[in-house]
Order: sequence, then C-alpha cells, then structure tokens
Amino acid sequence: MRQIREAEESLDTYGVKESINTEARRIMSDLEKEFDRAPDRSGIVLESAYVRYGTIAGPALTDGFHFGQTWWNDYGRPLGRGSSGIAGYSIRATHRRFFFYDRQEMQQTPTIPALTASQAQLFNTIDNIPFGSPVIPAPFPVTPAMPAYTRQRPLELYAGVAFGGNALSFGKQALYWGPTTMGPWAFSSNAEPTYNLRFVATRPHPFPLVPWLGTYRFDVVFGKLSGHKYPARPYYNGQKFDMTLGSNLEVSFTRWSILWGVGHPMTLGSLGRNFFSSSSTGATFTYGDRTDPGDRKSGFDIRYRVPGLRRLVTIYADAYADDELNPIAAPRRVAWAPGIYIARLPYLPHMDFRFEVASSEEMSQDEGGTRFFLNNQYRDGNTNKGFLLGNAVGRDGRAYEGRTGYWFSARTKVELGYRQRVISSLFLPGGGTTSDAFLNASYAINREWSAQVFAQYERHFIPSQAPGSQHNESGWLSITWNPKLHFPH
Repeated sequence: MRQIREAEESLDTYGVKESINTEARRIMSDLEKEFDRAPDRSGIVLESAYVRYGTIAGPALTDGFHFGQTWWNDYGRPLGRGSSGIAGYSIRATHRRFFFYDRQEMQQTPTIPALTASQAQLFNTIDNIPFGSPVIPAPFPVTPAMPAYTRQRPLELYAGVAFGGNALSFGKQALYWGPTTMGPWAFSSNAEPTYNLRFVATRPHPFPLVPWLGTYRFDVVFGKLSGHKYPARPYYNGQKFDMTLGSNLEVSFTRWSILWGVGHPMTLGSLGRNFFSSSSTGATFTYGDRTDPGDRKSGFDIRYRVPGLRRLVTIYADAYADDELNPIAAPRRVAWAPGIYIARLPYLPHMDFRFEVASSEEMSQDEGGTRFFLNNQYRDGNTNKGFLLGNAVGRDGRAYEGRTGYWFSARTKVELGYRQRVISSLFLPGGGTTSDAFLNASYAINREWSAQVFAQYERHFIPSQAPGSQHNESGWLSITWNPKLHFPH
C-alpha cells in the first residue's frame, strides 16, 4: 500500500502520455482494492474458492518425461483423454510471526490408459541401457488401465515463522525458480508441489557493507520427491541466490541435487559427499552404488531491462547443467531457455508480447535423452509423481512459444499463443513434433468473482507413441470467488 501511494504521488512527474497515465491509475486502483482486502492482523482468511471443469477430446499426451504433455504448468493435476473436474479452496492464518497456508482440492480424473508392451520396452531401453551394467533389476511393468477416480489432496499445505525479512516453513509448497513463462529448468508449476523444509528471504536485503551495489535474496530447501521407482523415495536439496544490481539487471545462481532413496544410506557422510564431492556420476558409479554422491545440477538465470526501454522491454534467459559447477562455465554443454517480453506494443498500449525458446539439446552436440534430467542412479530423474519438475519441453527437445495478450483491465485479459516442440530422433525412434495453438482469457465479473477460460488445439506426430498424426481439442472453464473473508482471533 505504501508503494502504491508513492507511485500515485510521482506518476505525473514521468511525463508519459495521457492514455498510459490513465491506464496506470486504473491498475493502481485495482491493486489498492486488492491489498485493502488483505488484512495483516492476526486471524484466519478465506482467500478463495473455485471450481474448474475441463475436457481433452482426442488422444492426449500425458507423459512429459518421455512423450510430452497436452496440458502443462498445471501443478500435476489430472491429465488424460476425457473430462476432469476440480473444486478447491485456499485459506491462510497468521498470529504475530507465525503463519499457515492451506490450498485443498477435490480432483476427478479421467481413465488412464494402459501402458503397452512396446511402450514399456521402449521406456526400459531409453531410461536404462545407456548407463551400463548392472541394469535396473526389473523392467518397466505393462501397467493396466486405471479407471476414473476422485481424490482429495492438498495442493499446498505449510506452516512457518517469519523474522527479519525471512521465513522458515515446513510443508507442501510450490517453488518457481526462474524467469520464464514456459517454465524454469529447476522447479516450476508443472509438477505437484513437494513436501519440504524451506528457508527463504521474503524481501530483498541490501548487500552488507556495500548497500549501494544492490540487493540479494535467497531460497534454501530440503524436500522429498514422490512417485519414483529407481530408486524409490529419493530426497532433494536446493539453494538459489538472487542478486539485483542497479535498476536494470538481475542475476541468479542455483544449485540443487537429488540424493538418498532406497539403497542409498541417509547419513551425514552421504550428505557431505553430495555437497562437497567432485566425483562424476557418469562412469565411476554403477546403478545401486551406495557411495554415489547424488544427481547434482546447477542453474543460472538473468533478467535485463533494456536501457532507454526499461519500462517496455525485458530480455531474460534460464540455463541448466548436469554435473557442472555452473552453466556459464560450459555454455555449449547446457540447456538454455532465452526469452523477451514487451510490456506494450508500439501504438497498441493495451497489448503485450512474449517469445521464448527452450532447448534441452545442448549446442555442442546432441547426446540423446540421457544428457539431462536423469543419471545412472536416479532413472526417474527430475520428476515428482510422474510430472517434470521443470520446463515441460522434456528430454532432448526444442520448443518455441509466442503469446500476445490484450489487457482490458488489470484483471481482464485475452491472450493468444502458439507453441511447437520437436523431439530428437536420438532420443525417441523417429523423433516427434507437437504443435499447440491456445487461447487464455480471464474476466473480472466483479470485485470478488472472476472467470477463466482456456481452449487449445493440438497436433502431435510421435511414431513411438502412436502411429500417424494425432490431434485433440481441449479446454476448461474456471470460476473463482476471492472474498478475502477475515475471521479475527
């Protein structure tokens, strides 16, 4: 609220066009109403309640680790051919420095088709053979079809304590470590959130001794992954350090790792090897080696507001590396995802534009699907309950996505986009191509009620998944109530 007041007082000094001035004041008015309904005193707040109904009509892609996903960045919600429904709510509670958050959903999922014998053999081949002997003790099973079912689950559920601009919390909570809309390489909104212990800076801190240099933030997590088989029940740890240098540049360094799990001892020694060992997990360790230091990864991302156009144009990039101290040390051997965002198009002040590219095929050479997101110990790799933790471009793939939106107000928008993804033939026999054209629209019915609509046409040609070209139409409608009802205590 203080920042809004400061912006209102200084708006006239910028000398911008009257149309932009009017739009800025409208956005400030919407934000003022929103924050005015978010009390900071102790109590319980019903933040939202919502329902969503969706359908995928036609063959759907449901396995992002191998073939791809028809819907992505959806928190690991039900995905499959047919209809699905969601009903949920979110509440938060605060008492002095203590806080609690709960977002619950009832999810109805469509029937999940059986995994065929040929697909099981393919998965066992592309996830196992390149890593040498001994092989995984059992191949992928030929799983039967799973009928439609309904499940109740917390999408996020955590509690913690805040102090000095930081917060320590424990529970199930989402992480989003990167600047891209398609999804960061490390942690995104594609998979269901994980249970973790988290220590995070909730606001920027000035650098000690040199506050004029800029500010920094950090995020440290230790959590558990679910849905893994080889090995089962692994854990992960991650650290992200973000720096804002001046008014135009922001850079961030990430380090995270998968460790432990069945067959790998949970000891201080193994944790120490995970943090400090310089041994590679490539040829030195065979599957099931108890002394393996874990599957270690690193990341680097950058945002840069173009001087002279800093209020209009931002360029950014996200990079990911396996077994490298940092991606910028070997830029041709990492996965890259650059992008550009234009906040207002020339002569169209209500329209924005975003274009991103993501490639998990390194620039120096194509090493197939074993280069990123898994190693010789952790064959299920960067997944949680079967969904990729990061960018849904998946293994050995390249994708580009463009989208443009028209803003009627701060809460009402129509957006059109197109995305194409190409899979290398060194990963899947015959490779593959997926093309998606989609529409996103949100409409503010009034101060508390809003509606969201998503519609998409998809065409995919992946010979190892299904013969010939396939296509589907899909979409969903969501109605949300944001009452911000406060119950003091």
